[in-house]
Amino acid sequence: MAEGTGRGEALSIWFFVGGLALLYGLVLTPYGAWAWFTHHEAPTVLNQLHPTFWWGLLMSIFGAFYTIRFRPGKG
Repeated sequence: MAEGTGRGEALSIWFFVGGLALLYGLVLTPYGAWAWFTHHEAPTVLNQLHPTFWWGLLMSIFGAFYTIRFRPGKG
């Protein structure tokens, strides 16, 4: 049980990890798509693979899964 919540329910650390990953993913995905389609990518060695977009998408999926799976108050 979490101390100090007043409701006696536990908050999982994975809920916060998922929320943070979801937030980062929701920032990176549109930026990566913009950079991909407007050709404003950084001149790195593997920029043709569009890593910002794909990592943002992966982090969004990961974050959504963990946020939903460990949300507080689920019955």
